[in-house]
Amino acid sequence: MKVLILTCNTGGGHNSTAAALAEQFAAWGHSCQIRDCLELLSPAKARLISEGHVLLYRKAPRLFGLGYKFEENHVPRYLRTQCAACAGELVQAVRDAGCDAIVCVHVFPAIMVTEAARSCGLTTPGYFVATDYTCSPGVSSSDMELYFIPHPALVDEFVRCGIPQDRLVPSGIPVRRSFLEARPQAQARQALGLPQQGRVLVLVCGSMGAGPMEELTQALTRVLTEDDRLVVICGTNKRLREKIIRSCYAPHLRILGFTDKVDLYMDAADLLLTKGGGLTTTEMLHKHLPTLLVNVIPGLEERNIDFLVSQGYARTADTPEALAALAGQLLAHPETLAAWRETLTQAFSFSPAQIICEEICRDFGLEPPAAP
Repeated sequence: MKVLILTCNTGGGHNSTAAALAEQFAAWGHSCQIRDCLELLSPAKARLISEGHVLLYRKAPRLFGLGYKFEENHVPRYLRTQCAACAGELVQAVRDAGCDAIVCVHVFPAIMVTEAARSCGLTTPGYFVATDYTCSPGVSSSDMELYFIPHPALVDEFVRCGIPQDRLVPSGIPVRRSFLEARPQAQARQALGLPQQGRVLVLVCGSMGAGPMEELTQALTRVLTEDDRLVVICGTNKRLREKIIRSCYAPHLRILGFTDKVDLYMDAADLLLTKGGGLTTTEMLHKHLPTLLVNVIPGLEERNIDFLVSQGYARTADTPEALAALAGQLLAHPETLAAWRETLTQAFSFSPAQIICEEICRDFGLEPPAAP
């Protein structure tokens, strides 16, 4: 089977989800092509959407959140208009790929596929993978064969948004295999050059280093001892890393830019602090890592935080100082962290990517490979 996975270059999470699915399909002998759906738009429009998203996300999160809340209560007609305008390009891309199935890991390509089917006769079946713990605006404007959603507790919300219940599959959000397997903490620390003694905290706020990371770093250094380590991962935000190095540097700090070892740092950590993005929170769930969530982006990420906290999977606080104080309290009670890990282990010891690939294979009358 040939699969076309359509992502959207508006942050690293959707691309990571696409990579996790491609990894699973390839392991089962199926060929995959990952493509950014923005490539189907004119270069000017694609740049406006991608760069505009990054700009609002980093510089104007409240405006970003207001836009999200507006879209929750209004049909995003402009989105359907843009998707309909490139329906022909999508049909040609599907023909060029020679694919049997289309998997959309963002609402934008899901609506593109829907509009291409309506206006251009596209018959290749499409599947939608939700990457946040809520039914995002625009999902109700799509018409997919199946909708893979993050959790059984979200079924009612998707039904209220107009998605037929018999098309919903509570699969979880796909993460790469490295986040489904954990190295022993001592081994991970040794590999990273971190001390075996003391506690390790990891602070990461998405691939773009969003939110009050400088303030959090300053507050956290005040609750740590000399034996502890705080690892701050700034992602692609080079300016933020330089700023934190200048204002917060201390011997027990490790301040990083982009790293491909986030999974290993999670294995080494006692506690994680991160924003409410769907992908990073899912990675920590499958790593069974106690996590405090930072409310950086109103709207979508607020929904993620509300859901994860309501389910007992994570905790949060309102300010950097309150988050640091809560971190200090938790670190002082390792039995609480151990019980928290056990809760996550019981709830998240499965592979979402495998569930999704199995369902799509069965839709085509294909049985997944037998377990070794």
